[in-house]
Order: sequence, then C-alpha cells, then structure tokens
Amino acid sequence: MFLALPVIALLISFAILFSLCRPRYLTSKTTNARKISIIIPARDEEHNITKLLTSIRSQPIQPLEILVIDDQSTDQTAEMACDLGATVISGKEMPVGWKGKTWACQQGADAAGGEWDLYLDADITLLENGLAKLAALTSINAIHSICPFHKIQRPYEQLSAFFNTITLAGVDTFAATPSSQGTLFGQVLLIHRDHYHNAGGHEAVRDEILENFQFAQRLKAQKHDVNLYLGKGAVEMRMFPQGLAQLTSSWKKGFLAGAAQSPKRALLTTSLWLTGGMMLIVAFTLIPFANAAFLSATLLCSFCYGILSFFCFRLAGNFSILTALLFPIPLLFYQVLFFKALLDQKKGVKATWKGRIID
Repeated sequence: MFLALPVIALLISFAILFSLCRPRYLTSKTTNARKISIIIPARDEEHNITKLLTSIRSQPIQPLEILVIDDQSTDQTAEMACDLGATVISGKEMPVGWKGKTWACQQGADAAGGEWDLYLDADITLLENGLAKLAALTSINAIHSICPFHKIQRPYEQLSAFFNTITLAGVDTFAATPSSQGTLFGQVLLIHRDHYHNAGGHEAVRDEILENFQFAQRLKAQKHDVNLYLGKGAVEMRMFPQGLAQLTSSWKKGFLAGAAQSPKRALLTTSLWLTGGMMLIVAFTLIPFANAAFLSATLLCSFCYGILSFFCFRLAGNFSILTALLFPIPLLFYQVLFFKALLDQKKGVKATWKGRIID
C-alpha cells in the first residue's frame, strides 16, 4: 500500500504539463516604435526605475514618449526618472474607491499621446531588441500582454518558484487547448487607445487589486482578441531585490484573488501538481516505517518530480535545478504563505503594500 503513494504522487503531478505545454514567445521585430507611449506607474521605485529607463534608452528604436507616473513616492523616484529623460507626471491624490496602480495607470493614459499605450511595471527590464519585438505586435489588431522572465540573483528569490510557475499555468493560455476565458499579465500590457477606451480604461477596474483579470474580461466582452506571451529573450524582471520580507508581502497581497479568478481546469492541473509534491513530502516522513522498495520508489519519484518541476520553473525564470530537486523547501514555503493569507483573510487582516492598506 505504501509503495503506491510516491507513484500516484508523480503520476498526478504530470497534469501540470497540460497547462504549460504550448509556450508562446516574442520573435518578430520592427524598426519603428513611434506610435507607442510607454507608461510606467511608479511608487517608491528608486531601486528599479534607473535600470528600466536605461534599458529603454539603450534600445535601437525609441518610443514616442516615456511617461513615469509618480504615485506620491516618498523616495527619489521622480528625480531619478527626470534625470534619465522621462516625462514625470506627479500623481494626484488618489480618489476614494481606487487602487494605487489603477489610478496611476489611468492618469498615464489620460496624458499619453501615442496610438498604442505600453504599460510597464517599474521592475521590468527590456533586453536587446525588446522594444522592437513589442512594437512588432502593433501590426496585429489585438491586445498583447507579456509575462516577464523572472531574473533570479539571490538565493531567497528561489522561493518564488511555485508562485511564478502557477501564475503562468493559471492563465490557461499556454495549455494544450487554450482557454477562452482570458486574462492579462499585470506587468506588461500593450493596447491600442481605442480598445482601451472601449473597455472603460482603468476606471472600469479602479477598485481591483489584480486589475488585469477584470480588465481582460471587459476586453473579451468588447470582442477584442487578447494575446499572451512569455517574455524570455525580450522582457525580464527582478521582482524582490529588497529581501525576503518584500517577497512575502508581495505574494500575500494578491495570489488568493488570483486563484479565485483562474479557470477551473487550470486550478485542477496546478492543484494536482501541488498535491503530488505534498504527497511525496508525506512519503519521505514514512520512510522510517517502510521497506527498501518504498525508499527507492520515493527517491526515484521525487527525482522525477524535481525534473518535471525544473522544466516548469524555467518557463517562468532562471530558477536553479537545485531548487527543483529540493522542491519540498519552496513548496512548503508556498503552502505556508497560502494558508497564512487565508487565515489573515478570515481574521479580516488587511494586507499592506508600500505604506497603503489593500482591501
């Protein structure tokens, strides 16, 4: 009976491949980005803004304009952006009923003069010809959203492995049969101004923590096509350079809401993958009470689970093979944070982000 546990755990884990077996990348390039206004909402981003703006300025082609919406930063974000040649717009006081990012994005949209708006989070970096690859998408009459490749630099960032991978699987767009439910990645959005206004702009999703989910639904309702891509080779991000506390608070603030918005079959495949990993952890605890065959099966199935996870992790970022083989560590971190967020939600504890309470 024990022997079946690791085998079943591994078999059900392969369900994750259904949601990630058709990745899509940016490949085409163009020589003109003059139709594009880049809009960067920024609050206390002095650690990121220089790298992003430098990466934009180093591109062989340039956009019409670069707008940095300074969302009442308490650091040197505005000054640094101005020094690097961006047009800095001082964000107005946030009205009641809005979230910080949606309010900043709406102000950027109102000020932009381009035919297409390219929204970038401040922790983004454009790689060589990244803007050319993004600009090439303007030839396609659709909304385009890109998940940046997660650039890992410090050991604690490896703990994001399951979070980042589930973000990709959860959109259900890279599946064997892509979902029509539709969503957007929040970090990079390229949209024609007509489509943006037809969907009501960010004002229509002003009170949403993860505005990308609800905005995607409004775009779908307007019969607009939404295309999603992986950013490897074009767009990357360093999400949590300030430490483990930043990583923890960032994932806590949104992933319960994200799970609630994901298509049901994506929830099923990711749940089976996570369950398989947890079953293997349980199998390890049973080793002292089992025979040699069970030990061999557990070690072999755990190794295979690690290789499977490594394939999935590398779609999202440069996570190491060691992280995948030592999967109990990032998996238990994921589970602890998930249940802590659930408990906080039940208690009515409000998450905070950059000094603001998030409802």
